[in-house]
Amino acid sequence: MPPATPRGGIPVVAIVMARLVAEGNDFGVRPFLVQIGDGNQMCKNIISKALPTRTGTHPIDHTITYFNHVRLPRSALLGSIEGTGDKRADFASAIHRVAVGTLCISGSVIPFLKVASYVADQYSRNRLVTGHDGNPISVIEFRTQNLPILYAVAQYSVLESFFVSAAGSFGDMSLDPRVRHGIATAFKAVAINHFSKSIKAMNERCGWHGHFAHNQLLQLELEMRGASTAQGDLRVLAIRLASELLIGRYKMPPPSSPTSFIAQHEAALFSEAKSLLQNSAQGNHRSESFNRNILPLCLPLVKAIGYRMAFEAAQEANVEPKLVQLYEAGVIKEGPAWYAEQGGLCRDVQREMESQAVDDLLPHLQNMMQESGMQDYCNAPMASKALWDGFVGRLETFKGNASPDLLARL
Repeated sequence: MPPATPRGGIPVVAIVMARLVAEGNDFGVRPFLVQIGDGNQMCKNIISKALPTRTGTHPIDHTITYFNHVRLPRSALLGSIEGTGDKRADFASAIHRVAVGTLCISGSVIPFLKVASYVADQYSRNRLVTGHDGNPISVIEFRTQNLPILYAVAQYSVLESFFVSAAGSFGDMSLDPRVRHGIATAFKAVAINHFSKSIKAMNERCGWHGHFAHNQLLQLELEMRGASTAQGDLRVLAIRLASELLIGRYKMPPPSSPTSFIAQHEAALFSEAKSLLQNSAQGNHRSESFNRNILPLCLPLVKAIGYRMAFEAAQEANVEPKLVQLYEAGVIKEGPAWYAEQGGLCRDVQREMESQAVDDLLPHLQNMMQESGMQDYCNAPMASKALWDGFVGRLETFKGNASPDLLARL
């Protein structure tokens, strides 16, 4: 759990989930407001063990905290002791704000992608190689260098629209809370997937610079890894959402453009999983067949839902069409076999969709980087000569007057 130690000198309280048993009756897992420490020491019968620092992050303390017969006032229980009589529903109600956290923490992918693409772009413009005519050429001119940067721009542009749309669903009280959580899960699935692939691709294009945290890309990647489990492990959330959709407990918002390639792919995956559920698992979502055949399909299915919702949100928000086209090409690239076999898009067509979108966007990349407003958040030494000179000037320096006689001794 987050900081529970008295290291910071600040009194700590926490919401602790624990099973409520009163007069022999089990009322299920409930939330309690518990004081952990007074800022100088832990409260009685509470022990906190600080975990090692998580690699590559700017951490707060993470701890394992133990409770041994901690006495609480009746007011510590959050909510009514009676509940509804449905333990599962009571627990879901107690943690319903987790869905908001799922969406908000995943939303940090957007500024992270903005910073990462800006850093990679600046490095690529400053990195020069000798062209075939003997003149220096910036590596940003190479498709292998500009492609991942443009993909990141398309992704954060589309995700911004999806985030606004998803956040708006939490203001719609007529919407089933499970659907709101499903939308947050779909957003998290696509956001984390886009970030994890794009950050690696951009980092690799920065050569040895990318191996150092001070150039921000590796630091951003390590920081974001925790988001895949924070506010709900992504794969577990996907399994829950896909399972409940397949057994018909509720439905996600339908596509506004069901004939789009991305919407057709989503429908095909859902149909495939539904067929497996009925034919091999006999409709039993707790069977071994479900575990064997359908669980591996859950995350791809949720991502397909998220891709479609992101694509449609961007269209509705009038995001630059060329960016949306590149985003669509990237989604198709995630499952090229299906689009070739069932969607009528052979590999040549898929490749041309991507190439044409990049050709149209590349002349505007520098302006898009300036308009992103990330200049003030870029401190990577590899991003500019001024930052590099300042970085080198601060490095530990070694000098001396030793005689170079080592080879003479051999």
